[in-house]
Amino acid sequence: MPQEKTEALVLRGVDYSETSRIITFLSPERGRLTCIAKGARRKNSPLAAILDTFNHVELIYYWKEGRGVHTLAEASLLHPFPGIKRDLERCSFGAVPLELASRTAHDNEPSRAFYRTLLHGLGRLEQWKGSARLHCAWQLARLLAAAGFAPELDHCVQCGGEIGHNPGFDLDGGAVCGQCTIERRCGWSQLDALKALFSATDQCPEVEHVDALFRMVRAYMIRQTETDYRSLRVLHDMFGS
Repeated sequence: MPQEKTEALVLRGVDYSETSRIITFLSPERGRLTCIAKGARRKNSPLAAILDTFNHVELIYYWKEGRGVHTLAEASLLHPFPGIKRDLERCSFGAVPLELASRTAHDNEPSRAFYRTLLHGLGRLEQWKGSARLHCAWQLARLLAAAGFAPELDHCVQCGGEIGHNPGFDLDGGAVCGQCTIERRCGWSQLDALKALFSATDQCPEVEHVDALFRMVRAYMIRQTETDYRSLRVLHDMFGS
């Protein structure tokens, strides 16, 4: 089997046997990449720390076409994002973008823009001093846009006209004018804040309506990806989010 080398982000890991773990990565060239890390559960194995969730790593693995789980040969740590892991709130909210990546990226499909977006977002989160809830909403907005799920926010998604007064939001597509059927009322100030989240590519903007924005982006993500998220249930249990 040929060996391949790549950098990657650790999205999740599950125990496989007494000595091994199955690790899911996001890589720029292979998209979602799943490898078995043999020996990762052995006492004093360096792989346990290297393959921790959130870690930015460099991998060498054995690739076999048609196989769902590949064999990890080597792994080295590039950055462990300690600023995220030592803060419970940042770590908890940061888990949602990781789960979105795990559920949205495809196996063996180049995901360069999506990978760069997640890596950049984690780097910004590590330095972020504001609301973890707001930063999570921004990361989700950027990842959804990178995956092709950006909402239409400049014109009504139902009639194509100007937004006008009393705008709303449709979870199936984006902004809605006051003349069409509105799924969620949001108002211009919330719509402008939502535009800021989806358009700010470098760092999370400081905007108002944090709770409402998070709920809206969360609901939009669930509708667009048609899936349930364990990380959101955890946030609800921990922070009422």
